[in-house]
Amino acid sequence: MISEKEIQKNRKIFSETDKSMAAAFKVLSDINRYRIFRILAQQPKISVSNIAQILDISLPLASQHIKILEHAKLLQKERGGKKVFPKLEYGNPFVQAVVKTIQEALQPKK
Repeated sequence: MISEKEIQKNRKIFSETDKSMAAAFKVLSDINRYRIFRILAQQPKISVSNIAQILDISLPLASQHIKILEHAKLLQKERGGKKVFPKLEYGNPFVQAVVKTIQEALQPKK
């Protein structure tokens, strides 16, 4: 059994970052949102309508998923005329780590 002092010391490692990280994992746990994230990691300039076509989902559903990803600060939207182009939020270290993990996972095994 650990002492009260050790318990308190271990509790100090928790922070607000834990909540945002858990929320980001939860957002990406949906297969369509994960796939949108993965598509954007490989094709940074793709429209919402093209994403919907690739995933074989409706445009409103794709837009809703993108809105959730944007709210979680995993991506941002950029307008190009009448089209909207979602872009990964590379200023977020979590996004950088997930992209790196995806790239490593997709590399052929040696």
